[in-house]
Amino acid sequence: MTPAATGESPAATTSGARRHWALAFVAFFLLIFAWSMAAPYDGTPDEREHIVRAAGVAAGQIAPPPAAAKKGTGAFQTVPGGLVREQCWQFKKDVSAACAQPPGSDRTPTRAGTGAGRYFPAYYALVGAPTVLWPGWPGVLLARMISALCCAALLACAFVVIRNRSRRGLMMGALVVVTTPMAVHMASAVNPNGLEIAAGIAFFSAVIPLMIGPPGPRRGLILLVGISGLLLAVLRQTGPLWLATAFVAFAFPLRRSNLVGLLRDRAAQLWAGGIVLSTLAVLAWTVRQQTSDLGNYSAKSLTYGQAALIEADRWRGYLDQIVGVTSWLDTRMPAPPYVIWQLVAGALLLIGVVWGSTLDRWRLLVLLGGGVAVPSAMQIALVNESGFVTQGRYMLPMLVGVLLYAAWAAERRGFEVARARSFTRLAVLVLLPIQLFCLAYTMVRWQNGLPANIGLSSLNPLAGDWHPVVGSVLPLLSATVGLVLFGWLVWTTRTSGTDEPTPRDERPATESTELFRPAGSHLQSAGAQGGLRST
Repeated sequence: MTPAATGESPAATTSGARRHWALAFVAFFLLIFAWSMAAPYDGTPDEREHIVRAAGVAAGQIAPPPAAAKKGTGAFQTVPGGLVREQCWQFKKDVSAACAQPPGSDRTPTRAGTGAGRYFPAYYALVGAPTVLWPGWPGVLLARMISALCCAALLACAFVVIRNRSRRGLMMGALVVVTTPMAVHMASAVNPNGLEIAAGIAFFSAVIPLMIGPPGPRRGLILLVGISGLLLAVLRQTGPLWLATAFVAFAFPLRRSNLVGLLRDRAAQLWAGGIVLSTLAVLAWTVRQQTSDLGNYSAKSLTYGQAALIEADRWRGYLDQIVGVTSWLDTRMPAPPYVIWQLVAGALLLIGVVWGSTLDRWRLLVLLGGGVAVPSAMQIALVNESGFVTQGRYMLPMLVGVLLYAAWAAERRGFEVARARSFTRLAVLVLLPIQLFCLAYTMVRWQNGLPANIGLSSLNPLAGDWHPVVGSVLPLLSATVGLVLFGWLVWTTRTSGTDEPTPRDERPATESTELFRPAGSHLQSAGAQGGLRST
């Protein structure tokens, strides 16, 4: 919404956007940290592995010698003994977390093996200090909180960019869709995958309007693309693949992108250089620390054809995991939440394909290739060395870009405002309750275990022989408030465009202003001089 359309001054518009960022940040943090408070120690995939790595990095053990610490890979770290705990309930969905020894305040230096011991240290340096200073629940919750705060900040930035750049509001619906329960679940844990997913959402929310959007403010977009791009480069080994895929999708053809103009922008040059250097540093680290050695999880010998058929069949499970197969991938919700979420996501993708141009469909194909075909091909090629280790959450940082771009393409090609608003509000009504149900259902699993035959009497998130250290009520209350606030923000978002399709020959942006000003907020005088019009 431009100031000209609202009657507001640019300063008032900027202030309003900052207020919306703060509200979105609170909403996302309350939702994410609800999961952080609800989870037992090592309650999410590999969390203990990452906590041990984080404590080691915080203690100065940045590059431990590669060793066969877990399944033939990883390394050993010396950490406070209160963080070293054995597993007893993971992968046993009928067993609660009551059998596990909680983290304690024991500071005795203890040598512990971790499968994450060879990973790049950036994320662990960010979250590791509390686990060394206050081993036990205080340090674990603080480490989770740091990760949750970072994820909430990135998602709030994505919200503001979409609010200012979405012409018809469909991208706001896409934000609701891509912020899946699994994305929130991982963001709540000590695990770089959660921050990677949040960075992916922020990155694609900003890089799409930056690279192929119409004229408008871009300094803030460059900043958000730079920060989220750096995070994608250093958090996990797949980051360079996501960045390369996005570059191929949006930089070409050159005459239809803003790349040439961005190459002359000093800030864009610096951020691009930083991302390239970070990627090279990660690649060098990967070679030195043998990070690509995933260990031995396979005892089979499969042909490529056999592996391909198995991998294709596994995609049914990947799609459910992307929505939310929580805890240690041992907690599946009943079927309806998966079907509903996937139908909404599929409808959004179909809208993008139908309303988009041939170039839009090409870009969607490139994004799907990077997020689906390449990871599957790598899994097939390495199956006899590492086994089937791929999980749906690993592809989520890339696949969020598919749906965000599908919404962008439909908006730019004439998808009506009324229909976009209806889709977005429908997403709020049907998907946000699933978020709360998924948390409550997972809490039941952690607190009481899931019986073979689940009935309504079994689904009480306030009962069980184990309870979160903060109690069972606070996480549910926090998530409810966060979801209501997020739903209200999305529901009341105003669009900035009309039902007229965007001209296909719009020139790329050359101006440079702030993140918290919407596209077109400074184009009135430019239009008088050279024909540029506000969008």
